[in-house]
Formats: sequence, C-alpha cells, structure tokens
Amino acid sequence: MIQKFNFEPAILKAYDIRGVVEKTLSEEAAYFVGKSYGTWLIRNNKKSCVLGYDGRHTSIPYSIQVTKGLRECGINVTNIGLAASPMVYFALKFLKIDSGIIITASHNPGEYNGFKMLIDERPVWGKDIQELGRIAANGDFENGTGTLEEKDVREDYMRHLLSAFKPGKKDLKIIWDAGNGVVGGILDDFVAKLPGTHKTIFSKVDGDFPNHHPDPSVAKNLEVLMREVVEGGYDFGVAFDGDGDRVGVVDNEGYLLYGDQLLVIYARNFLEKNPGERVMSEVKASKTLYDDIKKHGGVPIMGAPGHSLVKVRMNKEGIRLAGETSGHMYFGENHNFDDALYASVKLMDIMVDTDKTVADIRKELPKTFVTREIRVNIGNERKFEIPKEINKRMIADSRDFCDIDGVRVNTKDGWWLVRTSNTEPVLTTRCESLTEEGLEIAKSDLRKQLLLSGSDINWD
Repeated sequence: MIQKFNFEPAILKAYDIRGVVEKTLSEEAAYFVGKSYGTWLIRNNKKSCVLGYDGRHTSIPYSIQVTKGLRECGINVTNIGLAASPMVYFALKFLKIDSGIIITASHNPGEYNGFKMLIDERPVWGKDIQELGRIAANGDFENGTGTLEEKDVREDYMRHLLSAFKPGKKDLKIIWDAGNGVVGGILDDFVAKLPGTHKTIFSKVDGDFPNHHPDPSVAKNLEVLMREVVEGGYDFGVAFDGDGDRVGVVDNEGYLLYGDQLLVIYARNFLEKNPGERVMSEVKASKTLYDDIKKHGGVPIMGAPGHSLVKVRMNKEGIRLAGETSGHMYFGENHNFDDALYASVKLMDIMVDTDKTVADIRKELPKTFVTREIRVNIGNERKFEIPKEINKRMIADSRDFCDIDGVRVNTKDGWWLVRTSNTEPVLTTRCESLTEEGLEIAKSDLRKQLLLSGSDINWD
C-alpha cells in the first residue's frame, strides 16, 4: 500500500517547514518530512545527512521520526543531538556529510516547531520545499535501509569558533544572553575558554523560553541584558535567537544595535584589509550603512532579505561579507554560514585591537529617525498585488526607487519601503530619514500609496 501524506500548505514556507505543534505539525508530519526529504536527497545523489535539534519539547520526538523517515529512504543519518543551526552547518563540513536537517522553529514562540534543511552548503528553499510537499502527497518515496550514528562535535565546533579570535591589546568584559535557546547548550563551556571576563544569563535550554522571547532584534526582549551591561560596566552584551543563527549586540551604553549598525563594524574592519571588496545587506537596511561602506572603500550591494537568498547570492557572486537588519551575519571564511557565536567572536576580535567602544562606533554614524518595521494585514492575494501597483505608479511618476524586493522609494533625505512577507498574509513597511520632518514626509508618502491601493497603515 502506497503511503501518502498531505502537509498543511501553510507550513511549507519559503525557507523551511514550520508550524504549530498539534495543529499544523505532528510526529506523523515529522516522519513524512524525513521520508520526502530523504527521497529528494537520493534523487539528488546524496546518501548522508547530519541531524540536530533545538530545545523545544517536541524536538526530540520529531527528530526520532525524521530519522526513521530518512533511513527508510536509504539515507545514512549522523545525529549530533542538541545543536544550534550553525553547529549543524559546521558538522556538515567538518564530517564531510552530504546534507543537513535541523529540527527548530528559530525565534518563534514555544508552541511552534519546524525543519530547516541544507544540501552541501546550499540551503533548501523555495521550489525545493514545495517539491517535498508534492513527493509526500503522491506517496512518491524511495526505499532503502540507512544507518544511524551519533557524534558529539561540540568541542570541535568550539575550536572552530576560537580560531576566529586572536588576542589583542586589551581584554574584554562581556555578558552573554542565551535567551533559554539552544546556544545555551554550549555557552557556559564556550565562554570559559575565552580570555577576558564573561558572564552568561538565561543559559539553561528551555523550550518554554521563560525569561524572554528569543528574538534579539527586539529591544524589549533584552531589557535585562541592557540593564546588566550598564550596571556591570561590560564592554558589550550579546544575545541569540532560538536556534543561534541571529545575533543581537548591546553596546556599553545599553543601546541595542540594529543589524545594519553592527554590519558597519564588521565592514570597516573587513575593508581595511580588503579594499574595494563588495559588502552586501538588504532592502530594509539604513542608507547610512551603504554610505559608510562606500566611504571606507567598499562597494555596497543591496539585495533581498532572507538567509537562503543571501547565501545563494554570496556563493554565486563571490561576496565575502553580508548582514541583515534582523541580525543574520555572514562571513566568507565561514562558508557564508549565518552563525551568531561566530559573529560574536569576530566582534571580540575587532574590539580587542581598538581604543574605541562599540558605542563610540555607533555614534559616528549620522543620526537617523526611523519607524519600527510595521506590518499591514492585507490577505494573501493582495499582498502580492499592492507592491506591483505601487511599482507602476513610481514608474509613471518618474520616482527614484528600486524593486529588488518590494518597492523602496527614496525621498529628499530618506526612504520608505513596502515588501511582501514570505511567511504571512501581510505587507512589511519601514521608513527612515535624517530629520524628524523628513520622516513625517516619508510616512505620509507611504500612506498615500497604500491608500491608493485600498489599504492603510497604523503608525501606533
């Protein structure tokens, strides 16, 4: 009898498979993720897969089911256990394994879980994820008998991280917030190997995330870290998302750096050693970042956001440094993997050799006035049509804009953005200007365009 399974369409997302436990996701679904992914791997001439999982309550039972499905297709599975996404990326290279899968829902709340996949160094995304859904729905599976092996790569991974750091002219005092995410599984052991003074908070892995939501790009999630940085006189604080691929940095004055501000620090150091190189960010990033890259001898590149899209473009075009406003940071010498611990060590490596503080560097940038990222509920159909309508009006009005991912329109001293969410029935928007007056002009311009397309925005 042919086994068939229909995934809930909403869980087959652009960059992974992700849903709500016991609503759109189950152990049965996890089994068929393994079966469909294993089949797809065999048909792409791959025979081995490294597997890791985060600290959510369903991650271990889901990993058992994924493993079963993979092995029934003939895939040899290497289980590295509790592991951040970047540790799975590392294990794939270190163990010379064909592919990888992580059971994780990243920064989503505890009731979510999901599956993130890669083949060689390439993320599995877009049409490939939809193909997994087709394979399962048709019961179109390969058959085989794969093996199972368990490996502990934690020490190897920590040695890899330490290789990115060289002692400088001073030691640092750093506080680390794991947010009860999976990075906590190695954080205490790792910081014990670092020079300087270190403190960890919320390092117990807990799928309920009892202390704060594990999204380090949101200031309210890091209130304890911000306070402790200032009160304890730390050089900076570091925070991680649920699966350890995004980093948040709090400077010595308790200010949370946006990802584009953090990329300024990496880019200046990179361009000092590699003048004329390209540095890439995305459409939500501040104009001050792109101006700073150019000022320091680099070539700024604007691309679409999303870790899969960024990695694909870096690999294709030979770009060796990139970063997103969300806190994903990509380094060429680390195979373009977005690894928050690696990014933290790179920041240490830079700061031990400068007399400046992180706050000093932040305050060198022009002051900007920005809105937070505001989401406009629009419905799945209209979320694709509205950016196209705005695009046509910008062309008709001879406006200065780009359409890399949605519509980013330049104003006199700023810009505004409308783009389609890859995962939800919403538009995401943002405005920035060098002046308060300019910000109001950008907001008014954006709202006018939304109204012309039958929508509106609430700035509160």
